[in-house]
Amino acid sequence: MYSVILVFHVIISILLIIVILMQSGQKADIAAVFGGSSSSTVFGPRGATTVLAKVTGVLATLFILTSLSLYILSSRAQKGSVVEKSVVQQTQTKK
Repeated sequence: MYSVILVFHVIISILLIIVILMQSGQKADIAAVFGGSSSSTVFGPRGATTVLAKVTGVLATLFILTSLSLYILSSRAQKGSVVEKSVVQQTQTKK
């Protein structure tokens, strides 16, 4: 189960990177800092949401869910800490 979720997590990560890089910028250039014509997009209406923005939202949600799932599965599988296991092994070898 853990391996399947991990592979799915890696695939989602790669797809998320690709989709983010495919999106165009907000067109906020240096003129926006000085009150240029494109500064109205900073606080104004954003218009229709693109397909890439929706895909990014879905992939980001899946990424968070798989991250939480991997955390829960790994915390259930590991009992105790590495330090405690090391101390137990050292005391067993000394006896």
